Amino acid sequence: MQILDYLQTTEGIVWTILCVPIGFLLTFLAYYIINHVPAAWLCEYGEEPASELLSGQRVSYKRSGVWLSVLTSVCLVMCRLQFNHGFDIYFAAFSLIIVIALMIAVSDIKYMIIPDQFTAALALLGAGISLYDILRSYRVLHSTWWAPLVGIAIGAGAMLLVDVAGMLVYKKEGMGFGDVKLFAAIGMLAGITGTICTFFIAVVAAMGSLVVIAIVRKVRGQEASSAEKTAGEETPETASEEVTDDEAPETASEEVTDDEAPETASDESADEESKTGGTYFAFGPYIAVAVIAYLSLFDIVLYLAESYLKLFGL
Repeated sequence: MQILDYLQTTEGIVWTILCVPIGFLLTFLAYYIINHVPAAWLCEYGEEPASELLSGQRVSYKRSGVWLSVLTSVCLVMCRLQFNHGFDIYFAAFSLIIVIALMIAVSDIKYMIIPDQFTAALALLGAGISLYDILRSYRVLHSTWWAPLVGIAIGAGAMLLVDVAGMLVYKKEGMGFGDVKLFAAIGMLAGITGTICTFFIAVVAAMGSLVVIAIVRKVRGQEASSAEKTAGEETPETASEEVTDDEAPETASEEVTDDEAPETASDESADEESKTGGTYFAFGPYIAVAVIAYLSLFDIVLYLAESYLKLFGL
């Protein structure tokens, strides 16, 4: 059923309204799960959980949960408008996948890890809805039975290539293997075209985020340099007063001692950087955003992809 026709029905109006509380409920459930899953899920293999993980209050719904609930509700509304009458199974599966993707994004941002349990849940849902799509011959997700297998290969292969490229350039692992497993699960769900579209959306989102971060850092750096310049103009008067002070030698010795502090701090930060790998890039949140965008704007994404391919006669 077309979107406009569906909105003119009682069922369409009711479901559009219901998607809002459902979005809030599912987002609250996602935060509850992250706060109550075993601490080992949010740690690297063999790593001892930090005290924060054992506290039971890892993420606060009051801080970010409200606006994420609004975003989830909007995504559910968009998803329902596309998968409405006769496609309730798709809507139910996609709604759960959107919430799992949200949990993956939060955990990767907060703890730099994608729990295998979340990826496994997404893979099971993807396998279930893909099998349903193929057996019922709806061909909404996959045109052939082997499309999910090719999607897995494309998803995992793309992440492995990105990881290998990062190792060749930076001589270190730039992504965790969790990204590879996550995109393999998405490949099973999205198939060939969908996996390529999802990867493209994730890359564009990551590049846009990096550009924004670079601009913010540059602006902050300019503000800091101007503040240092302003403080430097007042330094000569302060220095002359310290020279005339009888306790200048002691102050000087104390300053020499303080100069050693930055070196110690830098050594500690270097040690911490070496422990974390230094160049790890949390790509999981962008993958999560991409799969949410793909499911929420399913018809639009596929239409744009088909229009682009037609330009090359494909």
